[in-house]
Amino acid sequence: MVIEGGAPPGPRRALRAVWAAIALVLGACSGSSPPPPAKLDLTAAQWGQDLDVFARELPRRHASAFHFISRPSFEAEIADLRAQLPNLNDDEVFVGFAHIAKLIGDGHTAVRFPPNRPGLPLKVAAFGDDHRIVAVAPGYETALGARILAIDGMPIDEGEVRLLTLTPYDETPALRQLLADGLLAEPLALHGMGITGENQKPTFILEQDGGAPFALSVAETPRADPDTPRAIPIKAPLSAQYPGRDFWCVWLPRHRTVYCDFRRYDNLWLTSHRLFGLIGRHKPAKVVIDLRDNGGGDYNVGLAHLVRPLARDTAINQRGHLFVLIGVRTFSAAMSNASHFRRMTRAILVGDPIGEKPDSYQENRHFSLPHSHLMVSVSTRFYSFANGPENLIRPDQETPTTWADFQASRDPALAWALAYGPTD
Repeated sequence: MVIEGGAPPGPRRALRAVWAAIALVLGACSGSSPPPPAKLDLTAAQWGQDLDVFARELPRRHASAFHFISRPSFEAEIADLRAQLPNLNDDEVFVGFAHIAKLIGDGHTAVRFPPNRPGLPLKVAAFGDDHRIVAVAPGYETALGARILAIDGMPIDEGEVRLLTLTPYDETPALRQLLADGLLAEPLALHGMGITGENQKPTFILEQDGGAPFALSVAETPRADPDTPRAIPIKAPLSAQYPGRDFWCVWLPRHRTVYCDFRRYDNLWLTSHRLFGLIGRHKPAKVVIDLRDNGGGDYNVGLAHLVRPLARDTAINQRGHLFVLIGVRTFSAAMSNASHFRRMTRAILVGDPIGEKPDSYQENRHFSLPHSHLMVSVSTRFYSFANGPENLIRPDQETPTTWADFQASRDPALAWALAYGPTD
């Protein structure tokens, strides 16, 4: 197996990749500049002034703020939050703002979670009705693979219902579930929604398969701390082996396949040369482009440096020779480029339905609130990328990942693409 794209990531980069995976949850999008430090310890009067700006500027800047929630309903939510300000703690006020932003409906409109606030050093994923811990920092290894039963005494199902109110109301249930799972590692969301108390070490009640429930207190971890310990996943399939890289490719000689994991658009004009270099050297039978962990950027960059060049390659752009892996985390520009691959090439899309609706408001811009310095993201354009009667991009071959697959480091989507034949 030959890897293109440099040395493996250092140990500290892996946990940062966990936080990067949650960036979608926090309302951050590729290409946005870092916000000024947030300040949440405000008076009710200061919060009220921020609410005035929020209520005025969000509808003014959004392309169509009331495409999902009505203006009277939006104004009623603003009035209700204003009335409660004197009785809420700062975290509760924050989630009040965040909830109203998510009522707008689209995945790009959000109040960004402050990046200077700590997180919990774990990652959660849903498998059916179970919420499993799939990555942790050293010291928490006993939690790996465990089901979450409760947090600070609140049953996980009740906590999930609360956290779903901080997800975009007009996106798919799968995307909303993914985002709610990410918020299980966000102390600000957990405390603001009344799931945890003031204690900075919330207690998780966990259960391993075949074992008895046990309690584990998890300490908050500074997100930007360079000494943050690395994450420890249960196992890592090929797609997860280099989480710190934006774009990397590997030649799989047994399958005569070039596999490329495409996570970010930064410098794609340069990094895409790795793909075409491998194609030129090995003359592969198949090319697999993995968009499952791509949170977006500029879809025109993807068009110019991936979609169109592959469409022009008559050897690769054939049924059964070009595959694009998609999933619920394929977001924004990546969702758009997945649609482009479907329309402009003979690629076979494999994986799970994309979480974001293809016909939706996107192209986000930001403004900040005067006292809290919270960054508010708003969508400024409507795009249409649906290729059929439903507002959803489904794969040509759906390959759900079960808990048994995850434990065994099996990747059903990649396995299906590699096994597809004939290749000649």
